[in-house]
Amino acid sequence: MKTTFLKSIGGTALALLVLVGGMQISVSGQDDEGHEPSLVGVWLTQVTRRNCDTGEPIGATSPVQLTFAKGGTLLETIGPSIFRSPGNGIWKREHGWNEYSYALRFMRFDAAGSFVGSGIVRVALTLDETGDHYTSTATNDVLDVNGNVIGSGCATSVSTRFSME
Repeated sequence: MKTTFLKSIGGTALALLVLVGGMQISVSGQDDEGHEPSLVGVWLTQVTRRNCDTGEPIGATSPVQLTFAKGGTLLETIGPSIFRSPGNGIWKREHGWNEYSYALRFMRFDAAGSFVGSGIVRVALTLDETGDHYTSTATNDVLDVNGNVIGSGCATSVSTRFSME
């Protein structure tokens, strides 16, 4: 009886150890497979719209929050707006460990809340050596309800990884 009880406690302890270890692996880090830095995680971003010809800033910077998920999807969260939705997109690693690109799409609305088209943003970015900051350049197209391009623009951004610290 005593041996059976000890085996039961040992088995339970081993199962808990495996369970806790597995949970730790699944939630630890924001990089690919525990190796080099990646985009996976939440990023606090300041976007500066720019004149595409001169590079001069247009207006104030805008805060954006980007969430890059493992597997290549992303979610853009913006401040409250009746004129556009948050963006959804895809991302991929380009050349080397620190170069990435992404594209996202959002819906556009008029003041009455009617759908008037969409926007597509295409971004090239470079992580710094720490993997916790990046800079980017972007182009965007404004599309009507039929998908025809009716405008375009350029932007740059600086981003910092959100952390629990």
